[in-house]
Amino acid sequence: MIHDKENMTQTNRSPLNDSMKQQFGSLMLLDRMMNEKATFHLSLMEKDDKILEPFLQMMEKEGLIEIGSNGNYVVTEKGKETYQRLIQQQLSYTTHFDIYSHVDLGEGCFADKETDFLDDNRWTDLRVAVAEFKGIDPYRMVFLAMLSDESFFENPEWKFDLAMGTLFEEMESIVHNQVSLEELGYEDDDGPVSGNEVLTDIIEQGATLNQQRQEEQRQQEQEAERLNQTSPDDEIITTTTYYQGGYGYPMYDPWVTMGAYAASALFVEALWYDPYW
Repeated sequence: MIHDKENMTQTNRSPLNDSMKQQFGSLMLLDRMMNEKATFHLSLMEKDDKILEPFLQMMEKEGLIEIGSNGNYVVTEKGKETYQRLIQQQLSYTTHFDIYSHVDLGEGCFADKETDFLDDNRWTDLRVAVAEFKGIDPYRMVFLAMLSDESFFENPEWKFDLAMGTLFEEMESIVHNQVSLEELGYEDDDGPVSGNEVLTDIIEQGATLNQQRQEEQRQQEQEAERLNQTSPDDEIITTTTYYQGGYGYPMYDPWVTMGAYAASALFVEALWYDPYW
């Protein structure tokens, strides 16, 4: 593939609207309550909690939280189910999309995060382009990535930024500045190659490489488990189901159920089209 990375320009993607900001903000608070055991009292006496009242009221209206006996907001069963779906989306993101964060368009290869220098200018982030190609809201993609690596919470004043509507500015910038499908097109000796053709090839290569890497990781884990057996007579038990966050939600191995279709550029899990709650 031949691309002039320097001439790639900012795209004209839609801005993040207020409704989406409210939903993302509510999911962030839900994550804090479930993952960090954060508490919010009905009186919201803390100054930085008071400014979160619109989000908490929305969460209560949607049935994600309710007022407990001690006056603190507590997560309802519906809220726990919503959080579990959020976990599922994060796992899907890691499994299927993270590999497209560092692609060498010139060589047509993917970075190995264990051995490659990721800050090298050779890499292009194609996660947003892949999401759009599959019909996925790119903001949902970037939100999950930033929620997973705790980017939103690096600033101690994140609650204030959330209330002021500025917390998601970086997320908007990422979405607007990433490469678009049209920009991936190029021309070679045989004529023009469309961005659609380029991305189809990239997605299928990435999915196949993901499968190979997960199989290698599975084999390494099984070997480590075998070596850690206390007795040679012990039965070696292997499984493709793990659990995340203590909430009993399966971290499944998708290749077991998806097979070769997972390498298709058209493949996308239905959870990406589901409403947030």
